[in-house]
Amino acid sequence: MGITLFFLVLAPLCLLWINRPERLIQLMIIMGIFEASAAITVGGFGIAPNTLPAIAMVCYIGAQFLLGARYPGRARVWPLLIPLLVVAGWAILTSWLSPRFFEGRVYVWPQKSTPPFVITPLTPSSANLNQDLYLLLNIIIFVMVALYMTRQGAPGRPFHPVSILRAYFASVLLAFGFGVWQFASHVAHVPFPSDMLYSNPGWSILTEQTVGSLPRINATFSEPSAFGGYMAAGAFCAGWLILNDFPGTLVRITLAAAVAGVFLSTSATGIVTLGIGALIVVLMGVTIHAKRFLPMIKRRAVQFLIFSIVIMVLVTVMTPDLLTSLGTIVDSVTNKQDSESYNARSSTDLDSLQAAIDTFGFGVGWGNNRSSSLIPGLLAAIGIPGMLGLIWFAWRLISRVRSLRRMDRKLEDIQVVNGASAALAGYLVSACLSAPTITTASFYVFLALLISGIARAEGTQASKAPARIFPPAERRSPTPGRIRGTAPSSIRG
Repeated sequence: MGITLFFLVLAPLCLLWINRPERLIQLMIIMGIFEASAAITVGGFGIAPNTLPAIAMVCYIGAQFLLGARYPGRARVWPLLIPLLVVAGWAILTSWLSPRFFEGRVYVWPQKSTPPFVITPLTPSSANLNQDLYLLLNIIIFVMVALYMTRQGAPGRPFHPVSILRAYFASVLLAFGFGVWQFASHVAHVPFPSDMLYSNPGWSILTEQTVGSLPRINATFSEPSAFGGYMAAGAFCAGWLILNDFPGTLVRITLAAAVAGVFLSTSATGIVTLGIGALIVVLMGVTIHAKRFLPMIKRRAVQFLIFSIVIMVLVTVMTPDLLTSLGTIVDSVTNKQDSESYNARSSTDLDSLQAAIDTFGFGVGWGNNRSSSLIPGLLAAIGIPGMLGLIWFAWRLISRVRSLRRMDRKLEDIQVVNGASAALAGYLVSACLSAPTITTASFYVFLALLISGIARAEGTQASKAPARIFPPAERRSPTPGRIRGTAPSSIRG
């Protein structure tokens, strides 16, 4: 067992903020970019740095629950949580049952295979235990953060969920800074802390890849595609918030850094994700939000075109050799389907789909198979029942978000909903392209942030709704011929 510099820095911070869960959540978001690092190493297993604030946060909020604490939005939050909790329970259940029911009859790609890298028969083992534990921890984080972030804060110290978005922007800028640092290390041999950043023995680190004469950059992540996907999600979040009038300069700097980080990574995943995000914005601008978005899109498009022309002229004059490398990047993205890695990934995805078919749609269980993209991986792991549960979960969230469209988009809770939903869309698009699953805790924090934002916004909406006033009952006329009696003395006074 060994401890790293991350543990020495994070342990005091976790103790200092043990009674400030919002600070621990922010710390967890920022530390999420160090996915290739370890705070503690135990043999061939490494504990990621963001796990320490996550555990501290779970302990504090769990202790509050045991002491009887209740949060104001729980009545609205729990119905939104239930579908994902059911899917998680199914995933953990099938991770134990499927290997015993379909032993030797289904072939899977192991999570951590050793040479030779071959597909193997499904057998009961403890290899998926780590994946079950990660899923369980992420679900606990998801539930606790969703409930906690419906609170209003102590008197004199109100709670602002939008601070979580600003922590996310800081993490994007920090990741971009490390990416520039690594690029300078490759080009100008500037010292770079590789031993500290790539200290997790459980990850395969890819740091020496190149595209033409340009080095591929993975910054603090295990591979360039992970870095590119993270920056693309940051661009999704920042860009959508700018279109929805999010105040401040930080979000605009984040958008510029995120887009630059995607191209710095030279990742086809990040570039295609960024293109899909731009296409979604344009489609929404000309259909759903045409009156509000179309003028902004036209104005930003002209500014982007002028900026691009200036940059191209400067690059052509100062570094003409760079254009050749950029052409190589474009070729690698557009001709990705002809590459050996693409063929290997496609073969893995097809094998995952076959595993789902061979189990009659029930799946091989969580952690028993590794694919190359999200949809085949989920189908192989949780089968058709699990996918139906995820569709149910997504539909409920989308319908609730759509019901808030008439609220003022400058309200803090609406900004939180917009930012969290855009970041989640970025995560999902990049994962559908080239990630077997989403295990990062930041994704579950954004899910919780979205649900708590919906609950808070619905509470605000309900409090501002006019009270329903019933019309007064019609006065009855006395029956003709009825003799009125003398009123009681108590009424006559």
